[in-house]
Amino acid sequence: MCYAFQVAVVLGCITWSVCVQVQRSDDPDPLQTVVENQGQLISEMRAEMAAMKAKMNAMESEIAGHHRAVAFMVTLPSNQDLSNDPRVKFGAVSLNVGGGFHTATSSFVAPVSGLYLLILKVTSDYGPSGRYMTIGIMKGGHPIAETETNDNDDADRSSVQVIVQLKQGESVWVQKFGGEINVIWGNSLHSTFGGFLIQEGESF
Repeated sequence: MCYAFQVAVVLGCITWSVCVQVQRSDDPDPLQTVVENQGQLISEMRAEMAAMKAKMNAMESEIAGHHRAVAFMVTLPSNQDLSNDPRVKFGAVSLNVGGGFHTATSSFVAPVSGLYLLILKVTSDYGPSGRYMTIGIMKGGHPIAETETNDNDDADRSSVQVIVQLKQGESVWVQKFGGEINVIWGNSLHSTFGGFLIQEGESF
């Protein structure tokens, strides 16, 4: 009887000791720690996502700004004699996205700064063999591209293209540089002048 009582007392003490130890423990709750860590991780992820979204919005705005559409295409409505005025009067506008081409001056004025591709095609009049016409694209009073037509008792076609950097407000136009031929053909698509913006920007 005494032995059984002693065992009961010992078990009781062990049980009491364990209960006291659990109740008085200062260790943090493992579940609460996990929840707190997950909450901190979620907050950090939200901050990173917000930063990434802001960067993406900035990049989209920059890309949109550098892909502005500018393009033009003009033709001659009729034949033109360049003996008195060397500038070609392209008066038939078939395309003018961005409003850069001005028929009053027959010139393209860059609506934005950037790199442009310009394309010129001309058909010169026929006449005695051996004559020629040098014609090209001007910028600021200086030629930036030129081509030559040679007359062999028939009309002659010639073309040239150039990539040029233009600042906003700078203009380009087409004019004759030299030669004995003075008449270029208009009507239809005999003589055309066009171009478009490759990339917008101030410096490259």
